[in-house]
Amino acid sequence: MANCPKCGRHLKLTDWRQNCPDCGVNMILYNEQERLMQDADIAEVQYYHFQKKIDRVKAAFVGSKLAIVRIITSILPIAAIFLPLIKGKVTEPFEPIDGGISFLDIYSHIDKINGDTINSAMDMGKTPTLFLLIAMGLFVLSLLTLVVHFILLTLACSPKGKARNLTLDVILLATTIGSAVAIFRMPAGGAVSGTVGIGGYLYILLQIVNVLVDVIILKQGIPVNHKQCYVGGIPIEEYFEMQRMGMPTEEIRAIQYARMQAMQDEKEAELARAAEEAEKEAEEKKREAMIDG
Repeated sequence: MANCPKCGRHLKLTDWRQNCPDCGVNMILYNEQERLMQDADIAEVQYYHFQKKIDRVKAAFVGSKLAIVRIITSILPIAAIFLPLIKGKVTEPFEPIDGGISFLDIYSHIDKINGDTINSAMDMGKTPTLFLLIAMGLFVLSLLTLVVHFILLTLACSPKGKARNLTLDVILLATTIGSAVAIFRMPAGGAVSGTVGIGGYLYILLQIVNVLVDVIILKQGIPVNHKQCYVGGIPIEEYFEMQRMGMPTEEIRAIQYARMQAMQDEKEAELARAAEEAEKEAEEKKREAMIDG
């Protein structure tokens, strides 16, 4: 069982009433104001930490003009995949295609690519098929990285945001360029032959622009403007400093009550001024109405 919050008496199962058998204090209401203040302090500190995260997310997206540009450059590479990524010819065992091959063409025939078709393509030309699979794998990985990169922009201003973004930028460039190199180096004689198309070149260019903008932002930095938070009327930075210095809770409470009273007085004064101005405006309108009448 618990103890009485005032006298410290150890309570038994028979001590079920709200008043202490020894000192008679109401144990439920005892020191209620202080407990409410403690709960309020905890809630305001938790809100402060949550608000810092919100401020960092906001700064990552709209904290500067370049941050807004980064949102656009992070999406633009997607547009290039709808243009011909490969300019060439596809023969059996894959679905025959001749000309430009875009992502939509690949997606529409993806259900016909299985282990049997890949084995048949290997029989036609093992090396060309391996290069094709490498190119496709790196391209898909670059798309996935692009999506992850965009999602993690929300954490770009977090403590580990810079290292995380740089890592993703390296992966983006490596997979994008590696996919194009695999197409260029793919020898003839396989089921797929050709070279990089206009969409592929544009995809590489937009990825490079995307990475360059990101690197510039990471180098310059984005200022994070944190909303001022308070704990019982005390700016939270000052509150943390008081705790760090070991100031007694009673002294902190005295300062909090004084600050909150000052804030309340200021608010009441503003309301009084607003009411006074409204009354003067009403009298002025009434006077003008009497003159016009």
